Amino acid sequence: MGAGYHGGFGSTSGSKKINAISASSSFVGTRQGDMLKEYAKAVKEEPGFTDVVIHGNPNNAEYYHNGKWVKVDQRTLALMLKKDTGYKSGSIRLISCSTGMLDSGFAQNLANKMGVSVKAPTDTVWVWPTGRMTIGPSQFQNTGTWKIYKPQKKGR
Repeated sequence: MGAGYHGGFGSTSGSKKINAISASSSFVGTRQGDMLKEYAKAVKEEPGFTDVVIHGNPNNAEYYHNGKWVKVDQRTLALMLKKDTGYKSGSIRLISCSTGMLDSGFAQNLANKMGVSVKAPTDTVWVWPTGRMTIGPSQFQNTGTWKIYKPQKKGR
């Protein structure tokens, strides 16, 4: 997996019903998504992209820090990435649920703020223990896609 910000996800006993872990922030309250960091370590790098793994939705992202879930917008995540020694520069693959769902949502705003291309999933991204990823409403429905957002100038 490429370098990047991986959040502070805590440990969990997991769920025996779910083989893959969702990066959806809707799973944050149930603690099902806490294995995301571990599963994401097995994701194969994509040349030209730095992986950024964080729970998300179409409008923001969340990470676990000091025993609490912290909601972040694109400005905060951009600042965190710029300070992260694992991120040097260049395009980002945002492994974060539904952050690519809206044309003017989180992924586009992050691309604008960072000045780089951001590749993001259009639906829930499920990360399997093997590193395999599926995008869709369930871990068994690979119906979503990865969408690339390019930075846009203000006023567009």
